[in-house]
Amino acid sequence: MEKLKKIYERNKELDHIFMKKYEEKEPLYFEKNCIEFLVEFGEFVNETKCFKYWSIKKPKMEDVYEELADCITMTLTMYYVLDLEIDTLVEHHKSKNILEVINHIYGQGSKLMTKINETLVKDILSNLFYLADLLELDKEEIYRVLTYKQDKVEERLNSDY
Repeated sequence: MEKLKKIYERNKELDHIFMKKYEEKEPLYFEKNCIEFLVEFGEFVNETKCFKYWSIKKPKMEDVYEELADCITMTLTMYYVLDLEIDTLVEHHKSKNILEVINHIYGQGSKLMTKINETLVKDILSNLFYLADLLELDKEEIYRVLTYKQDKVEERLNSDY
């Protein structure tokens, strides 16, 4: 949990810079963030290939971790916008069926467009980590990729990207 808190603190700093840079141009920031989360989550699920029963290709794990990091980053941005702290993860969905958990996350993400609240955001973060466990993803690698992605964002914010 300490690593996630550290990543969140850095994410808040980056989000603050980002919002300051684009605040007048983006009045629907949270709603656009919700759409971005759903897109990133779709990319993550696609990279896992967990629903592609017809495919013989194995997932490219680097891409799986990067897309998951994008999903977590978007969720941490929602935490920042709602002024939430990360103390613990809330109870996750009880199913061990990966597809049910995916559908649950999609549903919660879709609800955010009309019902912005901390319960949904906390549920999404908790279930992203639960889904990572179900997919047997390495937590240390998740944190490494999150840090790498933050470095890329910081570079972009400090340039004319």
